[in-house]
Amino acid sequence: REGALMGLNRREVHRLLTEGYFAVNKPKNWTSVQALEEIKKVLRKDIPTHFQPPVLKLGHGGTLDHTATGVLAVGVGWGCKLLPIFLHGDKKYIAAGRFGIATNTYNETGKITEEMKYDHITEEMFENTLQKYTGKIYQTPPKYSALKYQGRRIGDWTREGMDIEMKPRPVTCYSLKSRKFSLPHFEIEVACGGGFYVRSLVHDIGQALSSCAHVTTLHRTKHGPFMEEDMLEHSQWN
Repeated sequence: REGALMGLNRREVHRLLTEGYFAVNKPKNWTSVQALEEIKKVLRKDIPTHFQPPVLKLGHGGTLDHTATGVLAVGVGWGCKLLPIFLHGDKKYIAAGRFGIATNTYNETGKITEEMKYDHITEEMFENTLQKYTGKIYQTPPKYSALKYQGRRIGDWTREGMDIEMKPRPVTCYSLKSRKFSLPHFEIEVACGGGFYVRSLVHDIGQALSSCAHVTTLHRTKHGPFMEEDMLEHSQWN
């Protein structure tokens, strides 16, 4: 492993470990924090001890749901300070959803809270409804989320039985289009600003069509300046 670093001096390696920022493909069923811990473990293992800084600080530019995959921006050391500058903004997602079933998490991991008919929904109705959710809109975040209340994630409070009122807030959806439609399943592509919840979007679309819906898969294809082609697969974390 030291052979891979023979062309670098200690100062150059130190800079890589204290000023870096890059994107990875977050694996399914990993939390964003678990991904950071794995990257830190790999860096500690790959870099000789005498090259390593005393503190190896890592951060990410925005939480992805643990069942979601795709672009996760990572900062190392001073690079963490760049994350809110470069990555607070635009994101793109591909989401698959299912009509007729609502869950308490708004995705496939939650408990079923409602079942409704969906056979009245046509593709034209679906596409017309999507247009209502573009531009500046108000959106209510899910109760199972990483948003903070009194210093803790609201999702943690919810799991402990605390019912926190979620209020609508302004968000921006730059574009929203249908990729697939085959009842009860559908797939959409979303380009949005910061603070936008695709799970809430799918939940709202279901209600707008006199039914209900939840997200079955979610994949982020863009996060700030990082695109899919920029992200490192798990096998490339070294």
